[in-house]
Amino acid sequence: MILFGFPHCGDFSESYHAWSSELPASIRFHGVELLQTGLSMREVYSARWEQALEEAVLSINKQLVPNEEYVFVGHCWGSLLAFEVSHRLRGAGLREPSHLFLSGCSAPHLLRTRSEAGGLHKEDFGCQPMGEYRPPVDREQLRSRISVFTGNKDEHAMIDQLSEWSRYTSKICDVHVCEGNHAFWQADAIRWLQVTQTIVEREYMA
Repeated sequence: MILFGFPHCGDFSESYHAWSSELPASIRFHGVELLQTGLSMREVYSARWEQALEEAVLSINKQLVPNEEYVFVGHCWGSLLAFEVSHRLRGAGLREPSHLFLSGCSAPHLLRTRSEAGGLHKEDFGCQPMGEYRPPVDREQLRSRISVFTGNKDEHAMIDQLSEWSRYTSKICDVHVCEGNHAFWQADAIRWLQVTQTIVEREYMA
């Protein structure tokens, strides 16, 4: 089993390192590496976004082993990147991830643009696309299971809207709520990453 961790706003998180060092030998962790740094939701639909998708697909494809299951883990911008990379991999004829663990990100059709997020703090604007995000309407659902995480005060991923992620998968979509705002992931990453590990071990390694 391979767990691929996607960067948050373009930078690899130290939280992944602390957690992944304790994983059992049967689970291999790989951080998705991008040449670009400092990326965020602001780059969606830009040339930098397209480059990030291509770099992520290349990074993942180098690690895949025939018949070995794998899952994606991401937060905020990294969640959307993980979702779109899943579609890219399927479009290239590769097997989709078994599971997407997505944190701090609304379903694609509910992402608010920066102009719609006027009440948010200035430092949070990197979590908002510059323009409306439009996923293809005729795209098939993923065959990956989806687990969505949010903080109970996260303004970027409202609890009552997270079930909308279910329209993007033909499998189960479950929602998990943690304490805190959008930064809960950084403050309490170990806890929700351990939930991810528990689900992986229970569902795919029993």
